[in-house]
Amino acid sequence: RMNKVRKIESIFELARIILALVIAYGLSLLCLILVTEDPLEAVYMFAIGPFTSMRRFGQVVVKFIPYALCGVGMCFMYASNRFSMFGEGAYLMSGCFVAVVAFLLEPFNLPLLVMLPILLIVGGFFGGLIGFTPAALGAKLKLNELVTSTMLNYVCLYFSLWILKVYLADPDITFFASRLLPDNVRLPQIVDRSTIHAGLFIAPIFIVIAVIIFFRTRLGFSIRICGSNRDFAKFSGINYYKSIIWAHTIGGVLVGIGACVDLLGIYDRYLWNEITNYGFYGLVSAVLARKNPIFAPLGAFLLAYMHTGASILNYTSEVPIEFVQIMQALLILLISAQTFLRKTKNKLIFKDSQDAIMKEGKTA
Repeated sequence: RMNKVRKIESIFELARIILALVIAYGLSLLCLILVTEDPLEAVYMFAIGPFTSMRRFGQVVVKFIPYALCGVGMCFMYASNRFSMFGEGAYLMSGCFVAVVAFLLEPFNLPLLVMLPILLIVGGFFGGLIGFTPAALGAKLKLNELVTSTMLNYVCLYFSLWILKVYLADPDITFFASRLLPDNVRLPQIVDRSTIHAGLFIAPIFIVIAVIIFFRTRLGFSIRICGSNRDFAKFSGINYYKSIIWAHTIGGVLVGIGACVDLLGIYDRYLWNEITNYGFYGLVSAVLARKNPIFAPLGAFLLAYMHTGASILNYTSEVPIEFVQIMQALLILLISAQTFLRKTKNKLIFKDSQDAIMKEGKTA
């Protein structure tokens, strides 16, 4: 019976997500029709525009790569049921120190196959450090992770700006950025006439490792148990706070790796001098996936597609790029709403249980 109930719950979780997508997408298109002079062209550019050329589709892919890594990382935090916003700080700090180490090792002229693992470790380390900090403060000092992580994001932003200004800034250019990154750290493009880079092969490796940790290891089991039932976890002998800290740290490591891959694949300089929102987009991907890292890449692709469509719409019409935030907000509200379709799900479970009782009565 439990397997049947779980099957019904899984089907309804999928139905909730699909219905939420349909509602949010439909309302967003309705808004487009109401506010634009040429609604058919606007709808076409938003819905089909990302697939009309390899260059535009490349924008979807290069957004998808860091979104997916950040989303899978946020699934660990989300599964622990301790909410934190450390993703943005982890993203900024990881990217900043990846650039610092790349410049420090520039005189040695090491090949990419040597530099890439080093920089991925650097990105993962600083991302994990930022993820670890609010979780450790919450465990040891009982500080609210949401508050400390939000403050930490701005600490990371201004600290990375200080490093950029004092140590990395290029005085020969008219904008605020580092000097050119060394050629031996840049990820090669793999598709002509697009920005798609080799990070497309790197990201799945870490996503698969994360999924294995989440579902096939004792640590992943502990994190999920702590998130679903704290008292049961403690009663079972699981170290609750240790599991929470590990969940945030692993999440930070994946965010840091995402920042490293994004920086080396897209940019020729380090120029992140404001909040990038990639940490937030990772959190949205985790919400869309209902804290399941297997589905986080699907949520990430959806976000990347939406943001690319909004960008195309922005430079082909008068619709602002912030339009996509309407759709994001609707998706989050509908998917995170616990009562959305709950009555229908409960009726089906109740009906299935009645049918099972009747069958048992007949066989008896």
